[in-house]
Amino acid sequence: MPTLQQLSQQDLQRQLLADEVTELTTDNGNFLVLQRQALTSYTKGTAILVPDISEHAASPNQIDSLRQQLNEHGWHTLAIMPPDTALFELSSAAEEYRQQLAQRLQAAMRQAGQQQGNTVVIAKGSSAALLNQLYATEQLTGPAAFIMLGAYLPDHNLNRELARHIAEQSVPTLDISHQRDNRFANANLKLRQQLVARNLKAQYRQRQLTGTYYDEDIHAWVLKEITGWLHSLGL
Repeated sequence: MPTLQQLSQQDLQRQLLADEVTELTTDNGNFLVLQRQALTSYTKGTAILVPDISEHAASPNQIDSLRQQLNEHGWHTLAIMPPDTALFELSSAAEEYRQQLAQRLQAAMRQAGQQQGNTVVIAKGSSAALLNQLYATEQLTGPAAFIMLGAYLPDHNLNRELARHIAEQSVPTLDISHQRDNRFANANLKLRQQLVARNLKAQYRQRQLTGTYYDEDIHAWVLKEITGWLHSLGL
């Protein structure tokens, strides 16, 4: 029986234009990537998009709108499929999930390196939290900028550790959350700010949004926050 991830990949391959769908390779095999080129006369670089662990590369939960709308602001986009959710849910396989995620990011970074400009990473939910950990422990090379959307881990202690990792890693970080995110995502926003201030992390911005979760206005708001912050960094 095919996995949920395999079914999602088959759906995307049927629904999207063939030139948007490609595959990259890691030691664990191939994985699906959705690619789109910038629609401007200039190129700022590549934005790598990583959905939450239970979502796919064209998730309507912010990822799909960003992978299309950022093209209009000078960014190529690469949206990747996360590893099989079952690995994350099994405590014995959680480290395997993290390593597979790291390998996929490395492959995407190599692909992005073939384009002109900077590379930024935009990640959602637990994927954002795990990538933050990989940057803090220097298991992944940091991008020019890192944007987290509703970052969390579904455990109280791990969620507090996420706040510490945000403060310790050196990548410029935009931390966007929504008032309707789950309780873990909103639990330690103040702690994140406190630890960032204590560690003197200069390039950190936290924004909490309000309103209807799937509303187009919220998608536009997220896009504006991201493009505005990247511009402030000179990207």
